Parts: sequence; C-alpha cells; structure tokens
Amino acid sequence: MENNGFPPVDVPGGRLSRCPACERQTLLVHAPALGPVRLRCIAERPCTAKVLAGHFVGARALDEHIVEVADAAFRQALLGQAVEAERARLEEAARAETETGKEKKQERRSAIDRLIEYARADFELFHAPEGTTYLRASDGLCYRLTSAQGRSLLARAFYAREGKGASSSAISEALPTLEAVARFDGPCHPVSVRVAREGDRIYLDLGDETARAAEIDAEGWRLRPIAELPVRFGRPPGTRPLPEPVRGGDWNVLRELLNTDRAGFILATAWLVGTLAVLPAYPVLVLTGPQGSGKSTACRLLASLIDPRQAPLNAAPRELRDLAIYAQNAYVVVLDNVSSLPVWLSDGLCRLATGSGFRTRRLYTDSDEVVFEAVRPIVANGIPDFVRQADLADRTLPVRLALMPPERRRTAEEVEAAFREAAHGLLGLLLDAVSTGLRRKAEVQPASLPRMADFATFVLAAAPALPFTEAEFLEAYGAGQAELAASLLEDSFAEALLAFAEAVGCWEGTASDLLEAMLQRFQHEKAPRGWPKTAQSVGSTLARLEPVMLQVGVKLERVRAGKARTRLIRIQKVANQTSALSALSANGKNGSKQQNLADSAAPAGGQVADDLFNSCPPVVRHRSPEIGQNRPFSKGRTTADEADNLFEIFWDGAGAGVADRMETKEGDGDGWWDPFEDDEDEAPF
Repeated sequence: MENNGFPPVDVPGGRLSRCPACERQTLLVHAPALGPVRLRCIAERPCTAKVLAGHFVGARALDEHIVEVADAAFRQALLGQAVEAERARLEEAARAETETGKEKKQERRSAIDRLIEYARADFELFHAPEGTTYLRASDGLCYRLTSAQGRSLLARAFYAREGKGASSSAISEALPTLEAVARFDGPCHPVSVRVAREGDRIYLDLGDETARAAEIDAEGWRLRPIAELPVRFGRPPGTRPLPEPVRGGDWNVLRELLNTDRAGFILATAWLVGTLAVLPAYPVLVLTGPQGSGKSTACRLLASLIDPRQAPLNAAPRELRDLAIYAQNAYVVVLDNVSSLPVWLSDGLCRLATGSGFRTRRLYTDSDEVVFEAVRPIVANGIPDFVRQADLADRTLPVRLALMPPERRRTAEEVEAAFREAAHGLLGLLLDAVSTGLRRKAEVQPASLPRMADFATFVLAAAPALPFTEAEFLEAYGAGQAELAASLLEDSFAEALLAFAEAVGCWEGTASDLLEAMLQRFQHEKAPRGWPKTAQSVGSTLARLEPVMLQVGVKLERVRAGKARTRLIRIQKVANQTSALSALSANGKNGSKQQNLADSAAPAGGQVADDLFNSCPPVVRHRSPEIGQNRPFSKGRTTADEADNLFEIFWDGAGAGVADRMETKEGDGDGWWDPFEDDEDEAPF
C-alpha cells in the first residue's frame, strides 16, 4: 500500500485523498465504523477498479470502479491520517482565534485609553468633601462620575470624536482610572443642589438648558452662566427648570393662589424667603385643612417657586434611608397627604431641617458605611394636625387652609395657567426680598429669639421687601406657635397636668409622687388610657411637654434635693412665654417703630419665671397621699400682668372640652371638677 502524501479532505460520504494510480487528489475513501474500506477514483477519467486494486494489499474489485480493502493495517493508516489532519485543523483554528483575540483586546484597550484621554480633556475631574467623585462639564454643571448621567457624558465625548459609541465595558473599565484621577489629583469642592452660598452671595440654579443661575447679593440680583460662578451645582435626575425671574411681580397673585387667611399667607411667604437664604436650619411648613381645601396644589406651587421637580409630591418615606436619599436628590422635600407621623419620622424631619446627618451600612459590605448629610426646607400637608412631637412643633410654621367655596373653585388647568403667568414675577419678588435681607441683616440685632432664630432674623431683615411688616410676621409666628402648643396639649395627660398645675400653683415631688397625686386628684384607681403608667414614662412625657407647658405658663423642672440627691420634679405657675418674640430694631431695642409681637400679652412690670418662683411661698411637697393639702396659693404670690392670658384662652377655646365639664359647687370653694359626679361609668379623659 502506498502512503498518501497529501492530507485528506472531508467530503460528503467520505474523504478525498491522493489516487496512487493517477497521482491526483481524486481518491474517494469511505471508511465505515465496521467493515472494509471502499475506494473509488472520481477523476474526470476515473481509474478502473483493476488498476486501483494493484496498489493496495488485500484489495478486490466490487465493480468497474469500486475497490474494497479489508486490510486492518490500511484502516489504521487511514485513522492516523484523520487524526493528524484534525490536529492540524484545531491548531490552525486556535492560532487564528488567539490572533483575533489579541487584536480585539488591543482594540478594546486602545478604546479605554482613548476614552480616558477624552474625559480628561473635556471635563474637570474633582471630588466632594465626603469623597464622591464628580465631573464638571464645560457649562459648569457637575455630575457624579459613576451615575447614569456621568456615564452618558463619557459616551458622548467618545462619540463626538470617533463617530461611534463606546461600549459599556469600555466605560466601566475606564471609570476606576477616572475616579482615581478625580479623588487623588483633582481638587475638592462641595456640590450644591439648586441653591448655594459663597460669602455674602447666594446663587439659585435656574435648571434650564442655558445653564444659568441667579446671583443675589446686597446690591440686587442678576443672571450669570454657571460656568463663571465660584460654586458647583449638581442636577440630579428629575430636575425641572425654574421660570426666568423678572422684576415687577405682584404678591397679590400668590395670595389668591393660597386658600388661607392673612396669617397663613405671611408664614408661607416667609418660608419661601427662608428657603432661598441658605440658612443653618429651615422651618417646616405644614399645611392642614379639610379635603378640597387645595393642600396638595398649594404644596406643589410653593415648591415649584424654589425647586420644581418631576413628580414633586411624594408620600411619607418608609425608613430613614429613603428620606436621606430623597434629600440628596432634591432641595425642597415635599410630603403629600400625611395622616400621621411616627416618632422616628418626626425625629428624622427635625434632623433634616436642622442639618444633621444619616449613617447607614453600605450595601454588600460588613463595616463600610454611607453618610448622608444635608439640611433641607420641608413642606408637608395633611387633613389632621399630624405634628404631635414638641421638637418638630418648635420647627413648624402651621398654615390652615379653608374649605374652598364653590364660587372660588377653578380647574387644575386654570390654576396652572395663572401660576405660570405669575411665576416669573413672583420669583423676582423673592429674589428682591433675599437681596434686602442680605443688605439689612447687620441692622437686625435680636433682643429675644424663637427656636428658628436664623430664619426669623432673616425674614425680619427682608421685611421691607415683603407684603407684611415685622410686627405682623412676629404676630403670625407667635400665633402659630401658640396654636401648635394648644394642639399638643390636646391629650388626656397634658390636659390633666395643666389643670393640676393651675390648682396647686407650686408642687414638688418624685415622678411616682406626681402620678399618684394626679390619680388621686382626678379620682382614678389606675392610669387612664393615654397616661404614662410608670415613673420612667412620666419623666419622658414631662420632658416632651416641658417647652409646650412653659408657653402656657407652667414651668416644669427637674431638681435634686437632700443628701441623697433625690431627683424631684418641680411644677410652678409662671408668666406665659407666648409673647417672647419681639420685633427687632436696628439698635437692639424694642422701639416705637417696631412694636412688640403682642404688647397686650407682654409682662408690664411683672417678673420673669425665676423671679416668680423666688417670690412664691414655700413649696408644698408631696409627702402624704392626702392631696388635699396641696392647695393653690392665693396670697403672697407675685404675678405679672395678664400672666394667665393664654391659659384662659386655652380653657375658653382649645381646652373647652375639659373646662366645660368643670363645676364649682356652692360652698365647696376648691373649684375642682368631680370627674365621676354625673356619670361614674364615663372616664373624663
């Protein structure tokens, strides 16, 4: 048998090899899994079977052209040829694949390098103080490097130069290098959302395609390109453009759009000015009213004057992480249709309004954490009075909306059209007011301040450019705080404590003594529903009620007495603190031009709380279950003019539900209401 010098070639039905007779690649070899091998020459003039049989051992002719070979050595030789041919084919394919992979890898690496080069040429790479990396485009706007917006800008830079898109893998592989450049080689700058401050200048990002911002200072305001500003602005997803501000607006348009009274309009306008002032803390604007009073519409319109966004109205978050993420991507936080606030959310809103941070574990890690830090203006609305915590009430501006009468109702399209038409002028008025506040802030020297001191001081400074006077603002602010205090006292224990303090005047004892004394005073065998059940819960409840009770003339103190330094609770009647807000003049005095918030309620020659306490007779301490020995002081007390003014108002108004049920029997002389005199089965609270 001759060796085939040419490699076989696969063909349907067999393999082609060299024909030993005609020395051409025309020998068709068919080697089945079992049985002899058959051969045939398929040349144009094929060799005969007799000729072919002479070249193979053990071959016999089956017909004129087909030869059958039953030799095992021949089959083995054919198998060896097939194996060698297949090995050669695989090696060639692997070599071709390797070369192709190298070319593709080199091309991909080249695309990554080019993308990094384009990014460093087109953008400024930097990082924020918390470590987040950013890229700043030529228009001055900043985007997080790893965000969808940042990746889109990188793809755009690649497309602008090469006319084709960068692959997702190329962008992902380029990001670590770009982040390293931004974090280690780039400068550090804070990035603001919508509003920023640099020195005595405030900047408001208009959010439009022209990338402009309003620059506000003591001289006025003007529009400038963001790229020329010393501050950095980011635009999170959902940012919508503000109307371009113009001068010559009309405050009456805003007054017509808000379905509230004069005091509510004053507080809402003051909140708008405060949101643009970049303050250390912002008040929480709370709109309440019945259904159909336009609460959601008012929230949306007010927020749209400062920070218009896609889907501006949001439900209350389910956890602090959601609240923190919301605050990171919006300047004004809007909560719609709030029915109640759990304690954790009330505390979270307080922290957000005053600038506290939120810490949480980074996802998919054990010890790394993410820090969210922001201070944001907040506006919320709901039907009930959902502010039930004293610390949030101190930060709240309450605005009550009235039920919209049928003759004043308008379609949503009409309201939106009226707002769009007036928004340019209203924003201009707000910018004028902020400029006035910056110019006059040094002239305002507070004699006394409310909880939100920075906010109140700035609004007073901006008052000449606002549709109300300083005295009107302080009056509305004080009335709102008094209203919140009254609402917080609308629970069974607070009402009972207020009545108890009014009766005894001054009292001192432990938390357990206080609970026992109140139970005996109101003839309860055990603490009613809504009352604290233990001494510890009594202390916690008193801590919550302390600022509210002081506003209505009841001072709660915690003192230590005796050698054992026993912790005692001291309760005393003092002058109410609702008139603590004073109009502030340039010289720091309450002059004739800027009157007190409520002259009729201010102590005229009276004494402050400490003086009032010092002038009280000795405190009757609770040492006996006979509560009857703790009687109100009727002689020897120093009082202030109208010290109980708000207390009486409370009983006549908000507290009427309890006061109306109080009776004084003829000859009794103690003025106490017997809670079970009329109906022993009905609990009073």
